[in-house]
Amino acid sequence: MFSMDSDPVALRIRPISMAELEEGATLIAHKVDDQMIVLMDPMEDPDDVLRANRSREKSYLFDVAFDFAATQEMVYRATTKGLIEGIISGYNATIFAYGPTGCGKTYTMLGTDHEPGIYVQTLNDLFHAIEETSNDMEYEVSMSYLEIYNEMIRDLLNPSLGYLDLREDAKGFIQVAGITEVSTINAKEIMQLLMKGNKQRTQEPTAANRTSSRSHAVLQVTVRQKSRIKNIMQEVRIGRLFMIDLAGSERASQTQNRGQRMKEGAHINRSLLALGNCINALSDRTGVKYVNYRDSKLTRLLKDSLGGNSRTVMIAHISPASSAFEESRSTLTYAERAKNIRTTVKRNHLNVSYHIAQYTSIIAELHREIHRLQCKIEQQEPRPMRSAIRSIQAEVQLPGNHFERQEMDQLREQLISTFREQMDVREQTGHIPRTLVVQFTVFHHWEQEKTRRAQKWREEQRKESYNKDENEKDSDTGDELSDVPEPREVAAAREHIAILLGEQDKLHKQKAELERRFWDIRQYGQRLEEALPWCISSEEQREVLSLLCKVHELEVENTAIQSSTLLKDNFIHHQERAVRRFERYRSLCHHIIQEQRQIIHGMTTYVAQYRSVFPNLVPSRGVGF
Repeated sequence: MFSMDSDPVALRIRPISMAELEEGATLIAHKVDDQMIVLMDPMEDPDDVLRANRSREKSYLFDVAFDFAATQEMVYRATTKGLIEGIISGYNATIFAYGPTGCGKTYTMLGTDHEPGIYVQTLNDLFHAIEETSNDMEYEVSMSYLEIYNEMIRDLLNPSLGYLDLREDAKGFIQVAGITEVSTINAKEIMQLLMKGNKQRTQEPTAANRTSSRSHAVLQVTVRQKSRIKNIMQEVRIGRLFMIDLAGSERASQTQNRGQRMKEGAHINRSLLALGNCINALSDRTGVKYVNYRDSKLTRLLKDSLGGNSRTVMIAHISPASSAFEESRSTLTYAERAKNIRTTVKRNHLNVSYHIAQYTSIIAELHREIHRLQCKIEQQEPRPMRSAIRSIQAEVQLPGNHFERQEMDQLREQLISTFREQMDVREQTGHIPRTLVVQFTVFHHWEQEKTRRAQKWREEQRKESYNKDENEKDSDTGDELSDVPEPREVAAAREHIAILLGEQDKLHKQKAELERRFWDIRQYGQRLEEALPWCISSEEQREVLSLLCKVHELEVENTAIQSSTLLKDNFIHHQERAVRRFERYRSLCHHIIQEQRQIIHGMTTYVAQYRSVFPNLVPSRGVGF
C-alpha cells in the first residue's frame, strides 16, 4: 500500500563559463566519484601543496553526482526514469531543480531542441509506457502549468485568468482554484502546450544570467488508469507527476538588480528561504513536531512533495567557479540535509462501486427487449388460428390476468428489493475487516520503521561513545528510543486503531447481526422464488423470473469472490514489499562487504609498505601481518 523511503538527491556541476574565466575564477568544485563532491575553499593558501590546512574544504555525499561531462540522457536515466512505472500505477512523483541563479536548472529541466531535458524525456517515456499497457488498461492524461511570480500564482496555459488562489480541501490536499487542466492524448500535444506555457513564463536578463527565470514553474501531469474489464467494483488509480523548475537564489550585489528586478529577487529569496527552513525541519533527526509550510506559496504547493505522499527527486545545481563559493556551499549544505527527509508513499486509488440497481435495470431492459423480439417473431409467423385462440383466451381471462399481473409485479418488486438489501448487508459486513486491515497495516509498518531507526541510532551511538562506559551507553539507549517521532499518518492510524479496539466487541456483535440478517434475507428470497411459480401461470414468465433470481445469486457470489480477491491482493502486495525490503538489505550487505574488502586491501598494502621500511622486523611465530 505504501512505503517509507528517503528522497534521492542528485548534484550536478555545470561547466565553468567564459565570463567566470575572464574574471579570474578558478575551479573549486570537483566530482571525486559517482557520489562524492569536494568543494575547496578559494581563500586558502595556494602554496599549501600538501593541503595540511583544510579547514573549509569539505566533501559531500549524494545518491548520484554529475560533473560537466554528464549528458542530459545520463542525468535523466539516473534520476527520473525509474519513476515512470510508479506514476502510471497510481503513485505521486516530484522532480525539482534547486540551486543559485545561472547554474543550469532550466537547462536540466527543459533543455534545448538538440539536448532535451527532463520534461521532454519524462513525457516521452510516460506515453510510451501508457501505449505498452493500453491493451489491458484505459488511461486519461491531463496537465496544468503554472508559475509563482512575486508570491502570486499565474496560469501559464491561460494567463487571462489573472492571479489564482491556493485552497486546501477537506482531506488536506492543496488545490489551485480555477487552474486550467487540459486533457492530452500524446506526448507531442503535451509538448506543444508546454512550449506555449514557457513563452508566457516571466524571464528577464540579469548580470548573473542573461535568461534568468524570475518565477518558479510547476508542471503537473495527472494519469488516471482503470481496467478495460468492467466490474462491479472497479479500481481507478490516479498518479500525479510534478516537475518543478525553481527560480535561483541570488545576491543583489552579484546580479546588479535594481527596481523591479530587486523586488523579484527578494520574493524569490523569501520563498527559497521558506523552502530551506522546511528542509531543515524535515531533516532534523531530533524530531521537530511542526513544519511551517505556510511561509510561502511555493512550500504550500510542495507540501506533499517534501514530507508527504510523493516519491521526490531533488537535483541540486552549483557552479564550479571560485566566485560562487558561498552560494555553492549553501546549496550543498541544503541538498545534503534533504537526503534525510523521508516520505510516506501511498498508491492513490478509488473504488468505483456500481449499485446493484443498475444491473437490475439492465436485466429488465434486456427482458423487455427479448419479449419485444419474441412478439415480433410471432407476428411474422403465419399462425392465424393460434393467434385467434389466444385472443379469445385473453378476452375471457382478462380480469384474472390483470389481478395475477399485479400480484406478479408486487412479488417481483419484493424479490428485487430483497436482493438489493442482501447486497447492502454483504458490503457492510465486508467493510469492517477491511478497515481493520488498513489501520493495522499502517501501524505494523511504523513499528518496523521504528525498529529500523532504533538499530541505526544504536550504531551511531556506538560510534560516538566509543570511549564511554558500556553501562552508561545502555541506559541512555532506552531513554532515546522513546523519543522517536511518529509521522502524522501513523499517529492518526494509532488513534483510529485505539478507537476500533475499544469498540471491538461492538463490531463483532454488529458483524454477527449482519450475517444473521443476511441469511434471513437470503432465506426470504428463496421463499419468494418458490412462491412465484404458484402465482404465475405463464411458463415463459416463470423461466424469466428463475433466470432473474439466478443472475442475482451469481452477482452475490461474484461480490464475495471480489472481496476475497481484494484481501488476497493485499496479502500479495505485502509479500512483494517484503521481497523488495530484503532485496534492499541484500544490496546494503553487498555494499558493506565491498567496503570492508577495500579496507582489508588497503591494510594489506600498508603492511607491505611497513615491511619494506623495516626489513629487519620479523613477526613472532603464529602472528602475521
